[in-house]
Amino acid sequence: MALKPKIKQKRWKASSEREIIQYWAESETYKFIEDSKKPIYIIDTPPPYVSGRAHLGFAIHYAQIDMIARYYRMQGNNVIFPACADRNGLPVEVKVEQKLNKSMHEMDREEFLAICKRELDIAEENTIQVMKWMGLSCNAFYGSPGIYYQTDSPQYRFNTQRTFIRAWNAGLITRAARPNNWCIDCGTTIADAEIEYLDDESYLHEIIFGIENSDETITISTTRPELIATCELIIFHPRDSRYTSLEGKNAITPIFKKKVPIRKHREADPEFGTGIMMICAFGDKSDVKILREEEILNPKTAIEADGRINEVGGKYKGMLVKEAQSAIIEDLKANKTLIKSTQTRRRVPVCWRSKTPIEIIAMEEYYLKQLEVIPEIKEIVEEMDFFPESNKIILDNWINAINTDWAISRRRFYGTSIPIWYCTKCQSANIPKERELDRYYDAWKELPPMSKCIKCGSSLEDAQGEVRTFDTWFDSSISELAACNFGEIFFQDKNGEFFEKNFPCSIRPQGKEIVRTWLFYTILRSFHLFKKPAFTQVWISGLVRDPYGGKMSKSEGNSVDPLLFLQPQVLPKNTPKTLRPDKDSWKVVAELDTSPKFTEKQANLNLYYGADSVRLTSCLQGSHGSDIRFSLSKLDGNAKFITKLWNVSRFISIFPFEERPKKLDPVDEWLLASLDALTNRCLNGYTKLDFSIPAENLYNWIWNLFAAHYIELVKSRAYGEENMSESSIHSARYSLHTALQVILKLLAPIIPFVTEKIFQSLYDPENSLHIESLPQPDNPSSEESLLTEDLLTIDSAIWKAKKDKGLSLKEPLSLVYIPKSLEKFEKDLKIMHNIVKLRIGKPDSSMEGLITKGNCSIKF
Repeated sequence: MALKPKIKQKRWKASSEREIIQYWAESETYKFIEDSKKPIYIIDTPPPYVSGRAHLGFAIHYAQIDMIARYYRMQGNNVIFPACADRNGLPVEVKVEQKLNKSMHEMDREEFLAICKRELDIAEENTIQVMKWMGLSCNAFYGSPGIYYQTDSPQYRFNTQRTFIRAWNAGLITRAARPNNWCIDCGTTIADAEIEYLDDESYLHEIIFGIENSDETITISTTRPELIATCELIIFHPRDSRYTSLEGKNAITPIFKKKVPIRKHREADPEFGTGIMMICAFGDKSDVKILREEEILNPKTAIEADGRINEVGGKYKGMLVKEAQSAIIEDLKANKTLIKSTQTRRRVPVCWRSKTPIEIIAMEEYYLKQLEVIPEIKEIVEEMDFFPESNKIILDNWINAINTDWAISRRRFYGTSIPIWYCTKCQSANIPKERELDRYYDAWKELPPMSKCIKCGSSLEDAQGEVRTFDTWFDSSISELAACNFGEIFFQDKNGEFFEKNFPCSIRPQGKEIVRTWLFYTILRSFHLFKKPAFTQVWISGLVRDPYGGKMSKSEGNSVDPLLFLQPQVLPKNTPKTLRPDKDSWKVVAELDTSPKFTEKQANLNLYYGADSVRLTSCLQGSHGSDIRFSLSKLDGNAKFITKLWNVSRFISIFPFEERPKKLDPVDEWLLASLDALTNRCLNGYTKLDFSIPAENLYNWIWNLFAAHYIELVKSRAYGEENMSESSIHSARYSLHTALQVILKLLAPIIPFVTEKIFQSLYDPENSLHIESLPQPDNPSSEESLLTEDLLTIDSAIWKAKKDKGLSLKEPLSLVYIPKSLEKFEKDLKIMHNIVKLRIGKPDSSMEGLITKGNCSIKF
């Protein structure tokens, strides 16, 4: 009977991924089974912020989180892998304000919120599409639609309010007017963790200050002359002998003629400028710290929340900061108190969202205590396993840098309402008991769930609800609770038994750029609520960069839409026909539209590689925890590997699957021992949750050993040529299929689509590969690596010898000597290389016509 491939499709097509997604949905492959006896593994999926279109970095990051889910599922776990969306906070508000060209405070609040919601709905649809097309095995997509949450849903916000009430009752919430980071453009307080630093061109001004009752003067260097009006103190270092005589005297500021004390202080830097510093309200956080230490309380500030100078700034009142700075410099020049201005660069703290320079402004806010529990947080952190361990230092460094409590209130609209109502009679803050809070309340527009003031007993019918919202991280920092079904957000759990049994969460996967915010705040909140670690494991990934190491961003023009690789495109004529790894070609791709149209004439420009190629590339570009560079040339190369896997599988599909014979041929024994060693290496990588390890090992083994050497060795035997025995034929076929099944399972978490298609085409059309177990080694061999080295060396030597003579690889060789280690491979080697005579050992040195290559000698 003629042998024909069972896999009919000649090439792997990325479009097949859609069919597989449909199969997973119909078969509910990734459904969470509530009554399953399997151990439960819970992933605290990072709720992606859904403002704008999903970018390539997002697609890659979440695909690797999916690999965690798939690995643990194939390890026999019942995995909760929520789909979710973060919809609170600044990004959507800023986007809507820019779109409408007006501040939200100029609009009706309800109208503004409705516009924000429409924007979020559009963006979320795109985000979910990318998640599905990238192959994410979230339960919600495939049989458990309830395992999905949005951070702006009434249920999620209700949980946020409940946890706030618990923190309030535990004495962890304070209300105070303290100097805070203030973003003028966003119009709100932001936390230290939301600050970024940019290098900025500036000027260092040397300005003359007077000394009270003296003709003496001092020169002070500053980059912020607009704060002279708020100068409260002049300091010098205790060991700086230039200024010790000034201790206890007063300086007189230029222009404003304000008297300020001069004191020694360790924070003064003798190497900066003139070595003597003015401390203002407030240039930066060090000013806040020093004024507090020197017991200079309630200093007057000159900058208002709108970024304009107030009455403290005298004649500069009403000017913007930059305008006031320029005007003051001109006045200093006019009265000859400006010595010089030198161009310099300084690190400027800016808002993470708007990139606007931060001002320090005293505002009344609500705070969650964190300073007093830092020692306990450090202990809790040590109970978690970090992947990679080296990235734990990011968290450790941040914890050590914390110097203030967390300001959790925000003067924005689209966020969870703070559940506080103020009594109109005594102005006391009223917070409902947790049992009184029966649902989510918008305090700014709804009456409270309780009727009387807790302090004076007056009716709260006309109480003023708090208009502020929570910091978005206050919402996001209970995602680990949501993942464990806190508040029955996914399914019914009336007595909270599921949560009690399964908290802490199994794993937090996230990027290193939000360790200071999401990771730390989550650990803090779980500690406050339950005195437990938030998770057992923490997986911290690096950034996805462009081919040249640049951070992908829309402003740089190098942020690529992943849909370019996940669906057919119409590409512009200037798209490079060859995928050259240069900046021009990358930026052209970054600018492409993602229209679903496609014509055959443009097939040579098609970037529709599919999710598997993107996923594999993400693993092969760097070890876990490091930044990866994503390039089109690498994507194109890795797509060829998937084609190679398809071709190898299609070749193997020619042969029927055979039961294991009583005795394997030696080459097949070696192959299965090599497969065992491969499996060990892959499982080691999976255990570390470093998917680059199995990806690299499988790529190299399949391409460079299995396809290039083993299949060439045994294909004649598998076909039943050369009068082979039935036992030898069965041995080859068994080994080919066994190896393929193992590598399909090992590759499944990384490239789930093509492996699923091959598995179902060959082995089980009714069931998914992804409910199978990962393979375990069962063919140990102590000599496998030596045999592998010798075999690959001799094959390469013979191929090169024929190539050097310009001969076909099928050209016969009259005589070949091979090392004794390969003696038992003699039969297969003769057939593979068309060798007439094959001898073991080294030839006689006097023999003529022999060519020695590597570990063999050849005669044509």
